[in-house]
Amino acid sequence: MTKIRSFLRRSSMLALALTLFGAWVVGDMIIFTGNAKAAQITARKLTISSSANGSIAVGNPGEGGNGQKAKYTFSFTIPTTGNIGSVLFQICTTPLPGTTCTSPTGFTAANATSVVTTGTGFSSGFSVDTSTVLTGSPYNCTGTSPGRTNCIAIKRTAASVTSGTAVTAVFGGGASDYITNPTTDNQAFFVRMTTYSDNAFTTTVDQGSVANSTAQQIDITAKVQETLNFSVGSTVTPPTASCTAFSDNGALALGDPTEGTLSFQQAYDGHSYFRLSTNANGGTVIYYSGDTLKSGSNSISATGTTQPTPNTAVASAVGTSQFGLAIDSSDTQTGNGYSFTSLTATAPYAAGNGTITNGGTALFAFAPSSVTTPVQIASASGTVTCDTGSVRYLGNISTTTPPGIYTTSITYLAAPTY
Repeated sequence: MTKIRSFLRRSSMLALALTLFGAWVVGDMIIFTGNAKAAQITARKLTISSSANGSIAVGNPGEGGNGQKAKYTFSFTIPTTGNIGSVLFQICTTPLPGTTCTSPTGFTAANATSVVTTGTGFSSGFSVDTSTVLTGSPYNCTGTSPGRTNCIAIKRTAASVTSGTAVTAVFGGGASDYITNPTTDNQAFFVRMTTYSDNAFTTTVDQGSVANSTAQQIDITAKVQETLNFSVGSTVTPPTASCTAFSDNGALALGDPTEGTLSFQQAYDGHSYFRLSTNANGGTVIYYSGDTLKSGSNSISATGTTQPTPNTAVASAVGTSQFGLAIDSSDTQTGNGYSFTSLTATAPYAAGNGTITNGGTALFAFAPSSVTTPVQIASASGTVTCDTGSVRYLGNISTTTPPGIYTTSITYLAAPTY
């Protein structure tokens, strides 16, 4: 009899362990709160205007170099037909809904005061909620909105939205209406999205999470005396099994290795690098954002055109003022500069390999309008294990290029779709 009781106790403990393990496995996929029938929001994506950390405020609000006053654009597809009266966006260091939400260091949505929504049945009536108390479980929000540091809440009179409807919600990007990124470079963070059938955030309809990250900027410095010089700083390291991120200071230089200057009689180039790893099965788009090289009111001319279509790219023209960039698929400076398996370069930025002598085979383009509207440079249609992109920069000057120190900052953005 004693042996039977002992066996039953062990069996009960084993059953409990298996139950807990099963719960953990399910939890790794998705945890729903408030409604056991909640569906998973599909085609989820967050595009931020700047991947700079939140302590950087280069340029105007909503531009590529301003992580302190950023614009957040959420895009997703509604999986369940029915009323939607409120939506909650929780910004956390972990993705799973229903678990404790810790705000990333330095992040705040306290200044997000308005929202613009699109999508049939979703495009009207929403405003940023300023009254509903959303502290404690399952919300984990701090304060009210405006004022919440880790949540953005919007609501309206409930109205029906049909399953399969693609919608967007845009926040911030203004001088007094903005979102501040986490204040750490290369900081991953997650946004948990929950829709509710009422406008009191009580009856859950659908849920899902998206990932994003801050990223170190590439800072380019150019000096023009009689010639132009880009200061070298960016270096490339071999990818590892864990897809180790780059850790250099982001400075880049081009020019004569002795004088550190450019000549109107010779073309010079240099490289920076980006590396991507993501499990976003809906694909990822890589953008660049920045202005051409400038010194006061003087500037180096951008190569090629990207607006209006068709897009074009041009070859190096020695003795002509030119600044441009392109993906270099044959970067052999270190042997590790380029390794695209899942990513594909986007025209007109796909032909940076080749010569840059006058009329060379390499082609470059640059869009100064990317300061306010980031421009796509590469994309992947599915997940990316570990891809490294080599961006080649071209700098040419003419005999009349004014002397001065020319500078710009180029920001690279990754927008995954889940």
